[in-house]
Amino acid sequence: MRVVLARELGYCSGIRRAIDAAETALCSEGTVAATDTLLHNVGEMNRLGSMGLRSVELLSDEELGAATVLLPAHGSTSLERLGRIAGARALRDLTCPIVNRAHDAASRFADAGVPVVVVGDKEHRETRYLMEAAGSQLLTVVASKQDLDTLKISVSRVGVVYQTTQSREFRQVVLAWFRQRGIEVTEAMTLCPEVLRRQDGAVALASRCTVMLVLGDNSSANTRRLVAVAVCACPRTYLIQDAAVLPKLGLDCVDVVGVVSGTSCPQAAIDEVMAGLRQVCPDVQVEVDT
Repeated sequence: MRVVLARELGYCSGIRRAIDAAETALCSEGTVAATDTLLHNVGEMNRLGSMGLRSVELLSDEELGAATVLLPAHGSTSLERLGRIAGARALRDLTCPIVNRAHDAASRFADAGVPVVVVGDKEHRETRYLMEAAGSQLLTVVASKQDLDTLKISVSRVGVVYQTTQSREFRQVVLAWFRQRGIEVTEAMTLCPEVLRRQDGAVALASRCTVMLVLGDNSSANTRRLVAVAVCACPRTYLIQDAAVLPKLGLDCVDVVGVVSGTSCPQAAIDEVMAGLRQVCPDVQVEVDT
């Protein structure tokens, strides 16, 4: 079996920053709690829980007053910040800098009086963060081509911002839809460069493999998008949350297996999958994609 690893695997810089800050707080401070999942990976959140990370919802007011509260990488609205957690001893904002740039772009459009279109998953925390930045200038949230097909608007100009993990392909669909209707588009290119590199790399790698393994959690939007872009070039594409599923995939020692990961996938999960592949086929040749 030949296994080809993507050039970029594991945590992105924003998630690595959040994890490092959480681990430092857990090792050096008293009660440490999170308002929500810090990253979209259940296994990693369980690991942080085993180190002592608690949920704000489970703290008494007295405990909260002595706690350090961590705000997640995907952003936190003002309503959250000014709510119960305002009584915490300390707040640590772990929002990814790239997400904050998208938030700032939405705010600039709103301040200029430009109707704002947010392209993102409607229930995602980051999308809600961008919606708040758009304020009263929020025109709509677009999550799919179906949303565009049912959209009825009567403006001549829009400002478009993106949830940072959206795909390059859907960006083009959105821009084309507005321009074909004669609507002037001012775009803030807020897609994460690292996410785009991973998507492009997944497509290129999938075209040369008989099997693609996308490592990460099903709750992760960027991981699901890697599956979506890879499966077009490699029908045998699988989202792998646990190495235990590998024997069920019908892998063969003649397969060429591509391995990519979402940005919330820890190195330990990658190592487990590599060990699992060696159990399926002891003679594994590993290389890094060029």
